[in-house]
Amino acid sequence: MLEYVLDTNAYLEKQFLSIFHQRKRSYVGTARSRVQRRVVAAYRLLQDVLGEWARRESLSPEKVDIVKGPSSKLRSVKELKDFIVTHAEKIPLNADVAEAHRQLAERLPATADFEIADPKLFADTLHARIGDFADSPEMTKRLNEQLNKALQEQSIQAWSLIRGCSEHCPLCGSKCDQVGEHSRHRCSHHLFPAFHGWMDRSTGLPSFHHCLCKDTRDGVYECKDGTSRKLEEYLRADHPSWLPFGTDSGSADRDVQILRAAWVNCREPLLEYFSPMADECPDEWHKNYYEEGRALKKEDLEAAKDTIRKLRLRRWAPSD
Repeated sequence: MLEYVLDTNAYLEKQFLSIFHQRKRSYVGTARSRVQRRVVAAYRLLQDVLGEWARRESLSPEKVDIVKGPSSKLRSVKELKDFIVTHAEKIPLNADVAEAHRQLAERLPATADFEIADPKLFADTLHARIGDFADSPEMTKRLNEQLNKALQEQSIQAWSLIRGCSEHCPLCGSKCDQVGEHSRHRCSHHLFPAFHGWMDRSTGLPSFHHCLCKDTRDGVYECKDGTSRKLEEYLRADHPSWLPFGTDSGSADRDVQILRAAWVNCREPLLEYFSPMADECPDEWHKNYYEEGRALKKEDLEAAKDTIRKLRLRRWAPSD
């Protein structure tokens, strides 16, 4: 609750990342093993294709010019790339083998089309280097780095799609929960304004007027032009996209009970954060909702702020 109040978007992103990492832990372990097997298989396939290419090149008849003598034509990486493509067409084809050949051909960069004087020496040397890399911890380390980078990019992209509207209720600060394109904002659950630091001007006491209660509707609010107006006039003047305002009194009654419990157990760090807000907690609320051992203390404020800071810097991840 404290993190939600201090930064709603950061809190929601934390919930998203928690779910994302749970799915990641249950899926990525086995998926990483499958990917690693496919990568190693691709390296082995490249070794086999290199050997076959070098063998065919060494067996190909050398053209002899009666004037110039034996041909000294050099081979090239492009020829190897073309051989990989034609090799896939000649062997028994299945989807995995065809995909592996396609990836091998694509991974040979066009800019590396250098000449090869001795195909067998080239193939033997590259075969050995590929074997060293495929059997070394370096390959596993690099694969893990690539997967983690891809997953981080995926989580950022997914969060950008689901974080929703950035507008907040002008009375209590709750996040608009409309999805998709919309011109009218709405939130199904409102907070006490006190959770965002709203207090009585004269006494400094926290405001517990729920957005959908009668006192809120009968209240007067200062507009941007300095004029005080009734709620609907205030919204029409400064926040027209929030009209019509919510009227679900049943939802409000349920929310009020939860908000009272939240205030009782979160108020110490909130009062510290919104100083000089005065402390107020009705005895009835304390009696009904206080949870010994679970209620937050002032020192919990720094922990919440540290979590939000890490979320903003994209350095937060749930513990294992």
